[in-house]
Amino acid sequence: MLVVVGILIALSINNWNEKRKDRVIEDQILDEMLISLENDLQMFKMLEKRLQRKDSAIQLLIGYREKGEIPTGRNFGSLIDLARQSISLTYDSSPYEALLSLGINKMSDKALFNDINEYYNRYAPRSLRFVENIQEELDPIRSEAEETAVKNELLDRIFIRGENNKWRISYRSSPRRLLNDKSFYQSIVIEFQYMQACLERIQRFIEYNQDLITALKK
Repeated sequence: MLVVVGILIALSINNWNEKRKDRVIEDQILDEMLISLENDLQMFKMLEKRLQRKDSAIQLLIGYREKGEIPTGRNFGSLIDLARQSISLTYDSSPYEALLSLGINKMSDKALFNDINEYYNRYAPRSLRFVENIQEELDPIRSEAEETAVKNELLDRIFIRGENNKWRISYRSSPRRLLNDKSFYQSIVIEFQYMQACLERIQRFIEYNQDLITALKK
């Protein structure tokens, strides 16, 4: 009897120690996840501001065309650059992957794990795919409008050799002539439509991120 009781006590102590170790590791991972989410949040807010600047630039360009006004050359080039600006959405999933390595059943707070799982398995990848799909749909439209504008001598395309070899666009024609070009103006309008959808998705993703940060801080 004493031997059996001793074995049971030893097993209980061992199980308690294992659970305590799991909780320590879990807390460390959740702390890292909180830091990761807060860093991601800063990036999402930066993308939100970039899209809002894109929105303002497009609204101004559309207003110039509708009112027949002529922006200054330097200001016009900056507005075009902002109107055609792209974004790239990423997020850090490494803390979630580390948490999964513990095993789903080892997570102490099941409700919190469900929130975490929902964020990383549903909200985050869906938002990423949504933005990527927008970019994939927009890129050929932007390129076609650009090619037409270059062909019609509305734009000059200059190759700049540097760290990232790329083409840079310069604006040869007058602002009025470029805005009155049907193909180029339509591309700006399409940029606006895609921008609105993308901005709405980013803002929703920010809400999901903030909700999970709040849950982790409880």
